[in-house]
Amino acid sequence: MRKPLFFEGIICPLITPLNEDFTLDVAATEHLIRHIVSGGIQGIFILGTTGEASSLSYAVKRKLIEISAVTLAETQLPLLVGIGDSSLAESVALAEFAKAHGATAVVATAPFYFDLEPEDMQRYFLSLADQIALPLYLYNYPKSTHFNLVPEVVRQLQQHPNIMGIKDSSGDKAYMNALIEISKETAFNVLIGPEEILTELLLQGAQGGVNGGSNMFPSLYTQLYKATLKNDFDQREQLQKLVMQLSEGVYALEGGVNSYLKGIKAAAAALGLCKNILSPPLKRLNRILLIP
Repeated sequence: MRKPLFFEGIICPLITPLNEDFTLDVAATEHLIRHIVSGGIQGIFILGTTGEASSLSYAVKRKLIEISAVTLAETQLPLLVGIGDSSLAESVALAEFAKAHGATAVVATAPFYFDLEPEDMQRYFLSLADQIALPLYLYNYPKSTHFNLVPEVVRQLQQHPNIMGIKDSSGDKAYMNALIEISKETAFNVLIGPEEILTELLLQGAQGGVNGGSNMFPSLYTQLYKATLKNDFDQREQLQKLVMQLSEGVYALEGGVNSYLKGIKAAAAALGLCKNILSPPLKRLNRILLIP
């Protein structure tokens, strides 16, 4: 039996539209969400890596929660809110704020800065899950936290009634397959971040994707998901080529460690979805190549 909260399909990890003074661009946020919803996605995830959450002020985070919840209310789509922080107390406070404004679930990385042993991660997430009222999704992103949530820890954590699934952005296929095996055994929800390998992991048993390109082209990703589930090989291959062109021509355009974030914000700006402004310490990309 699946856990009560179980997502399938494409969830968009929302970019955070900003003004020149790094406040939230409210009008652009509302427009962006409506654009994404029009493409048939199954939910929105705010305050993740794509949303530059680690660089945003708490005031901007709270404003984004408020605006996203109101804009999504008319659609009845789920709203997932990132609450990852180096402070457990701040994560709990943000989760409480998200619940008060109608969020569906929260998503958390392990706290960054300190090196953590597996037992530290397990203890942290159990404490977090005990203290919050919303369902919790784990978020594995070793590029930023510098360690994986090891499969055995995930297996133990999924037993908690408030821990529903995991969003993995490691890009490690062996690790992802280990998560999928846990999912098959326990009904744990596994969502994949890297869109370049989404179809491969869906075929292995993952249930959905949290893919940044859906900010710009939401219907591309929802169609790719449907084609994969229908075993429509020709359509899947055609759409996969477009996803790879986006990855190579936008995310990897500048190169370097933050090329993805610079590329995706610049691409969204070129499409008129937001301004090409990133929160410090990142600086914007001044050129972009878009797929017609």
